[in-house]
Amino acid sequence: MYGAPVTQPMVVPQIVRSAFSQPEMTEMPEIKDATTGTIRLEGTLAKRMPSMPSGDLQDLGFTNARQVEAQKLMNEMRVAYGESRQYSNRSKAIAKAKNRQAQRAAERR
Repeated sequence: MYGAPVTQPMVVPQIVRSAFSQPEMTEMPEIKDATTGTIRLEGTLAKRMPSMPSGDLQDLGFTNARQVEAQKLMNEMRVAYGESRQYSNRSKAIAKAKNRQAQRAAERR
């Protein structure tokens, strides 16, 4: 004889959960320290720490990271100011051209 007997219908046992049973809880993640001192220092700690040594392990001298960051910031500000100045110059030129066109149209009448 091969396989299960087929004299009765196949029944799959079902687990009936109790209304009082609770599901297994997963492990809670570690809660971050939220004291006022930690929150105050959160934005400043990364800026105050020195950068990691650059290059080989024999060269353990620290770079002038703050000076490099300040130079990058100044260059980015210079580029942004240049772009905004170009936009304002273009807007002024367009306004002047529109004013000249309106003046010519008014003089023709």
